[in-house]
Amino acid sequence: MKRIGLLCLAAACGSSSSKQPDAAVHIDARVDAPADAAPDVAVDAPVDVPEGMGGHYHYVVSQLVWPTTSNEARADGLDLDGDGAVDNQLGMVLASMHSQGFDVQTPTDQSVARGGSITLADFQATDLTNATGAGFTLYAGTNPNPMPCNGSADTVCGHHLTGTGSFDVAAMPRDTPIIGSVVNGVYTGGPGHLSVPLYVLTGSPTIITLLGARAKLAPSVGGVMNGIIAGAISMTDLDKIYQAMQQGFTAIVARDCTMLANPPGCGCAQSSTGASLIGLFDANQNCAISVTEVKNNQLIMSLFAPDVTVENQQALSVGFAFTAVDATFTP
Repeated sequence: MKRIGLLCLAAACGSSSSKQPDAAVHIDARVDAPADAAPDVAVDAPVDVPEGMGGHYHYVVSQLVWPTTSNEARADGLDLDGDGAVDNQLGMVLASMHSQGFDVQTPTDQSVARGGSITLADFQATDLTNATGAGFTLYAGTNPNPMPCNGSADTVCGHHLTGTGSFDVAAMPRDTPIIGSVVNGVYTGGPGHLSVPLYVLTGSPTIITLLGARAKLAPSVGGVMNGIIAGAISMTDLDKIYQAMQQGFTAIVARDCTMLANPPGCGCAQSSTGASLIGLFDANQNCAISVTEVKNNQLIMSLFAPDVTVENQQALSVGFAFTAVDATFTP
């Protein structure tokens, strides 16, 4: 039964927060901080960092990939607090949600393809094989050319993600680039701040600021960049995720339950996801799920408990893989 499966996640994800040895499967390089970083200060608090050096290489993110297994979550995480082990608690949660039938990847793919969220990547380095003082940051993109979709009948879209698209850069957010080094074609950088879109059961992104953000990626000239972005989510930004979860849960309940004025059954199809959500989160039995009910749910409180201390505050770790293609824009 799906509800029992969801309840079991509390134990599964609680144990997953025990940190695993550093793993790197996407790119053959360590995910530790650059050798010239100051580990004591970098983990505990933001510092003034130098600007990147060299020419700029511009990309647009064509795919954000959320982990679907615990192994993928570990592979897509980075060490955020300097203890030599991977941090990716939210990745573990999303992987567990995936195993229970909650699809995070599809709304992400659809939003990226349709231009619901455009993320531009700026990489600066003196050389793409070996370099110090290399910078990396993200921007929100607007005014894509070509347009993502060729009219309402286009169900595939993604025409701005072919490597020839041009974009404008939104005025906000503007993060200071994180600084790192390129060694044998692999960049490791951070810590710093990166503003990224997160998709939680809906096609609308929630923009959050990753604290202690780090990146590990393989840049190229006029082609594809693959990598991992990781960081910590503050408790304030975690509230945004709860709101997005509530919106996603509400849509599922509306799909699976036909008598929302008739609690406690609410007309939910037997063994449906909507029935499981009503059973788990509808504490006041009114056939609706509120943000407060999501936030104060014991299961959610267990799964989304802070697991790292970054910049002198408790936070929730997250990491994900991405692919970016060549793009034209002026910051």
